[in-house]
Amino acid sequence: MTNKTFALPLLLAALAVSACVHTQPNASHASLADECEQLAKDINTLANGSLCYRESSEASRYFNDLSRILQFNHPKTDQCRQQARRSSNPNRTARPQNNDLGKLCADTRAERNRLRRQVEAFADSKMAEYAAAEAPKRGISAAELLRQTRADEAARRARVDAAIRRIEGR
Repeated sequence: MTNKTFALPLLLAALAVSACVHTQPNASHASLADECEQLAKDINTLANGSLCYRESSEASRYFNDLSRILQFNHPKTDQCRQQARRSSNPNRTARPQNNDLGKLCADTRAERNRLRRQVEAFADSKMAEYAAAEAPKRGISAAELLRQTRADEAARRARVDAAIRRIEGR
């Protein structure tokens, strides 16, 4: 990563106060506890992608980045943190055991892909905002930084996709 390129971790830091994922239409009737449990599951599903694709350091890092973007940009994150502190039984998810990992990866593939697309769409929607804020610091135009950012992120995603296909044998 050069100082001219975009990276998901930088977007994560720059946009940590933005809302990432809209709640599902029927979630307005769900309790905060249910929403927080779902958020924890979604974050873990993406984070477990780093284990599923650990043969590729880039794919592994990518899924860690996606999980952090979701964690720090979800509109309920602060409420869920407060609730977890008040809860006598905080939701702690154990790291999957190696003998369970293959099954976990296969069982969560569709959901991991759905969440990946959702977080990537959020990141894409914020790229222009990121470029406008970051370009003056880098001494280039926002349009040029946005172009570079989109190209760099598309290349990264293509490398991650290729690694996933190789790992999954597709």
